[in-house]
Amino acid sequence: MYKIVTPISHLFFNKKNAEKISKYSDHLEIRERTVNLSFKNEKFFHCDNDLTLPWSKNFKTQLEQIINKKKNLKYITFQATRCCANAKIVNKVFILSGKKFTRKEMLYEARKNTRWLRLKFKNKFHIGLENNNYYPTKAYDIIADGDFISQVVKENKLFFLFDLAHAQVTASNKNINFNDYVESLPMDLMLQMHICRPRIDKKISRDTHYLPNQKMFKEVKHFADRYKKLKFFTIEYYKDTKKLIKNIKDLKKVLN
Repeated sequence: MYKIVTPISHLFFNKKNAEKISKYSDHLEIRERTVNLSFKNEKFFHCDNDLTLPWSKNFKTQLEQIINKKKNLKYITFQATRCCANAKIVNKVFILSGKKFTRKEMLYEARKNTRWLRLKFKNKFHIGLENNNYYPTKAYDIIADGDFISQVVKENKLFFLFDLAHAQVTASNKNINFNDYVESLPMDLMLQMHICRPRIDKKISRDTHYLPNQKMFKEVKHFADRYKKLKFFTIEYYKDTKKLIKNIKDLKKVLN
């Protein structure tokens, strides 16, 4: 049975909006920006930090506080957004800043961070990794490569959070075939999918979080039919409550 997992976005600051969105969602996905809010069915936590970069003592303390507060947490996912230490952004894109990590170093950090999580929290939840966008700067070297993502997921016995828009943006910006790129990802370990509509452009494609359309939902159905472990679906759209709810209803119709 497919389940809808909705991010707790700024829309949830309005109590009526929160009630309406929750009504049509099977589970909710905690985000750091809204972590002080509290709702039923908070079983997912999508963390902004990179699993593949060093974790500071301060971050670990903050993460521990969040996890201890959210008692019903069953799934936690992380990212791999860049290969450098500093999160310097120009025109909404990371640029190389600070230490640049090698593939070997990032694999080591992923192992270390995953081990810490499992020991600290005694395997109380499943841990996953999301594929990120690729943009043409040195900050994105390695991290969006399918074989790298697959190695991190398989070596650490993670599940895979497949972001469809990120994959489309990456294939476009790398000028490679989308299906070939998907095949390089650990799709057999995909448990959850993030869905939104990006802006695909010849110059540079971007993850714009537009409302998904029926064409995108057909792609989602294709993945759902092909990959049997996939059961959680998350629409990443944050602009309008009514449109989001209608989109959730439309997705449920397509899936069922």
